[in-house]
Amino acid sequence: MNEREPAADEAAVIEPSVFSCNSSWHPDSALACGRCGAIICPDCLIHAPGGTRCKPCANLRRPPMYEVGVTHYLRAAGIMLVLALPIGFGAALIPSFGFFSLFIGFIAGRGLGSLFAQAITRASGGKRGVGIQSIAVAGAVVLVLVLLLTRVALLDLPFGLIRFNLMGPVAAVVAASVAWQRLR
Repeated sequence: MNEREPAADEAAVIEPSVFSCNSSWHPDSALACGRCGAIICPDCLIHAPGGTRCKPCANLRRPPMYEVGVTHYLRAAGIMLVLALPIGFGAALIPSFGFFSLFIGFIAGRGLGSLFAQAITRASGGKRGVGIQSIAVAGAVVLVLVLLLTRVALLDLPFGLIRFNLMGPVAAVVAASVAWQRLR
């Protein structure tokens, strides 16, 4: 019987040549970058709109909205203080409505969270990220502290009696959560 021998082109297709990745700790691979032709392993492979690329050719960088500078943080912190201080003071003057205080706190918190996120977005030029989100949460904490301290100072109540009006803390927690989600 005469077996057919594969042609040179078929052997190259059936058994691809295997090379080492440019990184010494990755496995051998037969994949190549679509732009520069460098050998890349599956761990280093990046799927780009133009095909598979190595990391230098893929030109990975963070989106501009996540590149935050010191001035952006200062603007965001400034606007949070401008908002949190008067809102906390004004919220201290709102009386307790019993069980409905929780419901009112939840609704007010959603509005405050949206206000915080929108104000930070405008003040920081549309920047986002964990640092900006943390500033929004810090603003909600400042709001609650101002609310509690104002209530103690104006109403001359001991700290134990403040816990019965949970409208402010509930509003602050919800506001922090809403602002965190919107500033992602």
